Amino acid sequence: MILLNKLKNEEIFSSNEILVANYLLNYEGNILQLKVSDIAQKTFTSASTTIRLAKKLGYDGWSSLREAIYTEKNYLNNSHKDINPNFPFSYKDSIQKISSLIEQLESHTIHETAQLIQHDELSKCTTYLSQANTIYIFAMANTATITFDFQYKMRFLFKKVEIINNRDDISFIFQLLKESDCCIFISYSGNTFEALDYSSMIKNCCCQTISITSYQENKLVDCTDAHLYIPKKEETYAKIGHFSSNTSIHYLLDTLYACTFSKNYEENIQKRKNYIKQTDKRDEL
Repeated sequence: MILLNKLKNEEIFSSNEILVANYLLNYEGNILQLKVSDIAQKTFTSASTTIRLAKKLGYDGWSSLREAIYTEKNYLNNSHKDINPNFPFSYKDSIQKISSLIEQLESHTIHETAQLIQHDELSKCTTYLSQANTIYIFAMANTATITFDFQYKMRFLFKKVEIINNRDDISFIFQLLKESDCCIFISYSGNTFEALDYSSMIKNCCCQTISITSYQENKLVDCTDAHLYIPKKEETYAKIGHFSSNTSIHYLLDTLYACTFSKNYEENIQKRKNYIKQTDKRDEL
């Protein structure tokens, strides 16, 4: 996993930081209640050692690192492995059994995806979307089809959403971007845009960027400002459908819409009421 693997990378830490990292890796209590003073006492280090460790890992301080560790450990402890997402049913299964297996797979997928959501990352995404004049979604092939539902929902917020699903249009769209826009990049593998040689362009983007990608280290995470993760369960080609990944992406986009709506809830409800009232009047003509 991303963070736990980083904590094991002793090459980037001092000897005292290694003591803290090992303590955090092996800690079995409620980490959300763990204080830097507790860590310092148990590892015979100082509170500043934990802070330095957090910053080396890319976090603002202990609070944000603590939440990230909790999220990752909680996900690992609750990961469901009974149903193979690549081949969730077999030729022996009845249609009733198949419907049950798909229901279980998608339910568990949503639960596991929710376990990977970090409060600070979701908060950043919500702020970016609520402030954006235009939202651009970059997604290829099958993934792009899911985004049209998000585009439709965002109409309720009177937000303009453009879906870019043609690789030949990416460079052109980047010339149109403004600081007031927001870009969402969706790639299950995290390598889609790297393979298309767009990583540097994304990293130097003039507006805020969000990645939706599988929970692993990849270029897309390094290039974007905020991140939402998909459980890494499916094989790239050895599968009979995108059951798990599509469910995750749809759930995350629904969550982004709902959180953006809630940021100005009363105002958005009133806009919706006004729109319905105007529509009803047109229907009467």
